[in-house]
Amino acid sequence: MQVSDERILELFAGRARTSLTPAMVLRELGGTRKQGRVLRRSLDRLVQRGRLERAGRRYRAPRRDGLVEGALHQGGVLDDAGELWAAPESDLARSGDRVLLAPIGDPRRRRGEVVGVVDAPRDEWVGILERRGGEARIRPYRDDARWQLRVAARDCGRARHGDVVVAIAKSKSGSGGRGMPSAVVVERLGRPGTPEADFRAVVWRRRLPVEFPAEVLAEAEAAAALGAREIARRVDLRDRPFLTIDPASARDHDDAVFVDGERRLFVAIADVSNYVPRGSALDRESLQRGNSVYFPDRAIPMLPERLSGELCSLVPDADRAAIVAELLLDEAGAVVRRSFYPAVIRSRARLDYADAAAVMEGRRPEREVPAEVGAPLRALAELAARLRRRRLAAGAIDLELPEARIVLDEDGRAADVVEAPRTVAHRAIEEAMLAANRAVADFVSSAGAAAVYRIHEAPSASEQADLRQLLASQGLLHQGRGDAVLGPGEIARALERARGRPVERQLHWVALRSMRRARYHAENRGHFALAFDSYLHFTSPIRRYADLVVHRALVEILEGGARATAFKRVEKRDQERMSRVAARLSQRERAAVEAERESTDLAICAFMARHVGGEFEGTVASVARHGFYVRLDDFAVEGLVPAAALPGRFRLDERTLSLVARSGSRFQLGDRVRIRVERVDQLKAWITFGLLSHGKGNQSAPSRRASSSSARRSQSR
Repeated sequence: MQVSDERILELFAGRARTSLTPAMVLRELGGTRKQGRVLRRSLDRLVQRGRLERAGRRYRAPRRDGLVEGALHQGGVLDDAGELWAAPESDLARSGDRVLLAPIGDPRRRRGEVVGVVDAPRDEWVGILERRGGEARIRPYRDDARWQLRVAARDCGRARHGDVVVAIAKSKSGSGGRGMPSAVVVERLGRPGTPEADFRAVVWRRRLPVEFPAEVLAEAEAAAALGAREIARRVDLRDRPFLTIDPASARDHDDAVFVDGERRLFVAIADVSNYVPRGSALDRESLQRGNSVYFPDRAIPMLPERLSGELCSLVPDADRAAIVAELLLDEAGAVVRRSFYPAVIRSRARLDYADAAAVMEGRRPEREVPAEVGAPLRALAELAARLRRRRLAAGAIDLELPEARIVLDEDGRAADVVEAPRTVAHRAIEEAMLAANRAVADFVSSAGAAAVYRIHEAPSASEQADLRQLLASQGLLHQGRGDAVLGPGEIARALERARGRPVERQLHWVALRSMRRARYHAENRGHFALAFDSYLHFTSPIRRYADLVVHRALVEILEGGARATAFKRVEKRDQERMSRVAARLSQRERAAVEAERESTDLAICAFMARHVGGEFEGTVASVARHGFYVRLDDFAVEGLVPAAALPGRFRLDERTLSLVARSGSRFQLGDRVRIRVERVDQLKAWITFGLLSHGKGNQSAPSRRASSSSARRSQSR
């Protein structure tokens, strides 16, 4: 094993439990005892560079969301530095749980609120049953947890060796169990790789709520469609041919668009605030969930189906309550006039991206599209192009990253893994939503209202240095930059200079990894990647609680009068409340992203397990010190050929982004290779490729984690 900073950071990235001892790290990387000293030096170096942090004898990925991690006690939360934080009682956790705390007010006062649970005792367990002779164990489904349960043969039910099961602990310890708790299997979920088993395992690991409480469902069912009185108080836009554009598999429709002429853009967003009163059971449950979570074959919605799929969804031919952002643009794409108001709309069509793109490009769509939406669709494409040109000219970083899309068969299993297309329709909707979000952010910020903003901070000094070094090595930065701070415009121009080169895709990935994760905050701190002074989320209130918060703030401003003038008097109180909400929503978003990424990885592995032994052509997509990654031609799947498996000793040439040996052998971006799928581990979501040919001999390789990027584009948005 070659101990490298990249492999260590990859190990810690995206893990549910990031706190590991050096021995655990060594074991995970497949190293030997002799390499322990080298590993410790690497870990300490990463701590000094701010890429990891140390908590006692353990190491973990640093928190970038401003939250504090510690143990909950009756007196508060004891963090890993031994400091005690005062925290009120929370329904989220119990004494002894390891929790996440959002600081409130001056950090020196050490006051906060519990916003999430990292680890806590379980009422039930989901894991893999391993039967060995007369005894059985239940072990974690994935590789980053450390627990096991003892199960007597009579308590295994019909579960077989290797099944995913649900178990309930019978006791804290048992005879011969050496302190290991005993359990009884209460449900067999199936083999790893089956949709239900993978779904239940991910939900359990990530502590995701699935079923809605009865009180919440009752409130949702009691909600009524728009009545005449409610319609009368809204701006009536039912004569405008609004339409929705979403993926073909979309489960909700919370935004509709219409372009009047060439320069007037209407963005209508479902008025969820009309159906979810503050403080109601619906409101509390929505905040608890924070957002919807999307899996390849299903979703866990933030709102019950009565709202998310019916009353709030902007389906065609139905009157729907909306909050509208009306934007007038000039020829250069600048917003010269904006207005916001509650409205009632009636969508004319629900289009998927493929059909919308066909109309925009003058092609015949697969499904019939109403004639009245044709001209507005083409106008939307032209208007979005102006918005995009202006945004990029202002220095926005536009990362083009491949996204894996799982194609399902009739049984909900992965039938294919393809690269999701990015059509003109995708870009048009993205630009419309960015423009609406930015306009609302400017308006709410200028009004001084308490809200939740979407902020994205500049990379740290060490991250900037790494990115600067790489861009400079590729000749993509102007000479004389030295150690000057890289702004978003400079990064964007460097990436544009790489367009068409073999290194383009890898540079986009490196740029993404160098940036901090976008998050929610009560203060407007701007958005680095978008190069916006103000930004927030307004356009998806069906699936994001942050957008619901923004809608409420916007409605209160629009109502004016005493409520508007009261903002300044309650600013401090509201800011504290918004700080708590923003911290919780950032934490819930991260949990959702990790669950979505994990479920996609598991689906990819379930698919590739059927291709073990298969031989495929591919392209070297990226390189690192520990090897090079191959992206298959037939499927949107990547695998790693490690440097350790290659003949000779290879080093990374950062100038050319290639692996080079003393013999002159070289593996670089864009090289064509042929590989064999050697092994798929469906528990750890690892895929092993063996290198068959690269113009020289035959070689073999260990594994790399299955690659999915469906949730990663949002990291910097």
